[in-house]
Amino acid sequence: MQNLFNKNEILGDDLELLLEKRSNDKFEFLLIDVRERYEFDQKSIVGVDHLIPMSSFWADVEKIKGMENKPIVVQCKSGARSAMAQSKLENLGFNKVVNLSGGIIKYTGKINE
Repeated sequence: MQNLFNKNEILGDDLELLLEKRSNDKFEFLLIDVRERYEFDQKSIVGVDHLIPMSSFWADVEKIKGMENKPIVVQCKSGARSAMAQSKLENLGFNKVVNLSGGIIKYTGKINE
């Protein structure tokens, strides 16, 4: 599982596997949604740990301060905003951050609607 965090992006299938492993206490990571609250309220991936909207990123990133070494998956609608968040997190010293390729649009796992 750790090797998934050596790349820039993961696929939806990879995220499903990570979520399954986490539910069985076999792997720990954070799933962060960087969309806006109204988008999250309409539709979200089951298992999101934190909502850190890009519009309030610098204030909300405090939620994960001290977790710089924890593996993190960031996601948004299509992958563009989460790529920006990934870059910002890496600049803040988070060293195991990957972007969900294609965002929630391409994700085929469990969704809250």
